[in-house]
Amino acid sequence: MRFELVRALRNVKYLVFLVAVPVGFYLMWGRGSDAALVAMAVYAATGGALMAAGGGVADDRAQGWLRQLRVTPLSGARWLAGRVVLGVVMTLPGILAVCLAAVLVGHADLPPARWAALAGVLLAGSLPFCLLGLFLGLTLRGKTAQLGIVVVFFALAALGGVIGQGDLPGAWQRVRELTPSHSLLLYGGAAASGQGGRSAGLGQAGVLAAWTALAGAAVLARRRWSSDG
Repeated sequence: MRFELVRALRNVKYLVFLVAVPVGFYLMWGRGSDAALVAMAVYAATGGALMAAGGGVADDRAQGWLRQLRVTPLSGARWLAGRVVLGVVMTLPGILAVCLAAVLVGHADLPPARWAALAGVLLAGSLPFCLLGLFLGLTLRGKTAQLGIVVVFFALAALGGVIGQGDLPGAWQRVRELTPSHSLLLYGGAAASGQGGRSAGLGQAGVLAAWTALAGAAVLARRRWSSDG
C-alpha cells in the first residue's frame, strides 16, 4: 500500500489534473459559491478514484506483476479491497486542496458538521468510481488504459453536471440522472447545505448502489477470467 501511495503522489500528471485543476477552476469561476465548492470536490474525488485505482493496475498488468500475484497467498478479495482502499485514499489530496482553497480564498464558512458530512459523502461516493477505474485498468492496456480512464472521467463529469451548467435537452437529462457523478453531486450539495440525504432522494442512492454492484461484479469477473491479471 505504501508503495502504491508513493507512486501515485509522485505522478505529476495526477497532482496537476486532480489537485491543481479543480482548485484553479474553483478560484476562477466559483469562488465564494458552495455549489462550485461541491462540484470541484466531486471532480477531485471521482477523478482521483478512477485514476488511482485504474492507472496503477494498468501499469502492473503491463509489467506482468498481476500475473505474479496469482501464485501468492493473496486472495482476490484482499487484492480488490486493497485497491479500493488505495483509490479512496487518493481522493483526499484533491478534496482537501479544494476545501482549503474554499476556506482561505472563497471564505467558505460551513459548520464543522457540514464539512465532515461532505467529506464522508465524497469518500463513500468514490467507491463506484474506484471499481470502474479498476475494471478499465484490467481491460485496457498501457496508454490506452490511461486515455480510456480520462475519457470516461470527463464523460461522466459532463453528463453528471460536475462540469457545465444547466439542464440537458430531452432524454439526455434522464441519462444524467442515471450517472453516479450526478448522484454524488446531489448528495454532496445536500451535505454542504445541511439537508443530509433527504434532498438527494432514495433514487440517487439506488443509482450509486447499482453502479457499485455492477462495477464490482465486472472487476471480479474480469480478473477471474483474465490471463494477465
